[in-house]
Amino acid sequence: MATAEQVSLEQPVEKGLKSGALGLVSTTIIATASVAPAYSIAATLVFVVGAVALQSPAVAVLAFVPMLLTSIGYSELNKADPDCGTSFTWASRAFGPRTGWAAGWGIIVADVLVMASLAQVAGQYGFLLFNADGIGKNATSGWVLLVGVLWIVVMTYICYRGIEVSANFQKVLLGIELTMLVVLSVVALVKVGTGHAPPGHQTPNIQWLNPFHISSFSAFASGIILMVFIYWGWDTAVAVNEETKDKTRTPVLVRIPLTLATFSLELVRP
Repeated sequence: MATAEQVSLEQPVEKGLKSGALGLVSTTIIATASVAPAYSIAATLVFVVGAVALQSPAVAVLAFVPMLLTSIGYSELNKADPDCGTSFTWASRAFGPRTGWAAGWGIIVADVLVMASLAQVAGQYGFLLFNADGIGKNATSGWVLLVGVLWIVVMTYICYRGIEVSANFQKVLLGIELTMLVVLSVVALVKVGTGHAPPGHQTPNIQWLNPFHISSFSAFASGIILMVFIYWGWDTAVAVNEETKDKTRTPVLVRIPLTLATFSLELVRP
């Protein structure tokens, strides 16, 4: 006989979410924005290069494999049980509440750390955008902290207004972000291809895909962990599954192609 605890875990509950608010395009935009391609260049990719140098493309390939498999696993779990709690809900129902609690808190802790980091970078680059280099070049400045906190407040308010407002806001920001990244990548590749790149530039080489040229296992491990973080974000498509028009199908149509697209972008970034 099922216990009351088992029944409560198995029965879905009403969460007050707006069903059918997001279509395929909006879900794709939210998930792409969560991958944060520009942020990964500004705050993470430099550390990957610092760890494995020219073998960064090799690390991008190797880190892609577990992310693709995870994406496929999420797709199957979402088909069976589309729940915005994702790994918290799935782990709770499969292994019990303690495992689910650990999975849920892991997500919360990671998100808190990432949001704080994102806010700090947004504050710092905001000053650099307006040529306030004296403040922008000091990542520990109180002004950078203040602007970062204000960004968190604004984003929280937008989320409070509803998922549709968040999606529309993301469309504008992501459009600007991708446009600038395309311009940056095209200009960099053209300059390298035509021989007009700055002194010290590197010409792409097939040997960059050889992981055995990495100096040490510790450097390899650091590069893999950082690159996995860069790929992270596509799972947001699952977190909004209960607000999509087809919650068993739409997140699947977003996640795996988005993981593949991110993989391709990592190989051509300047």
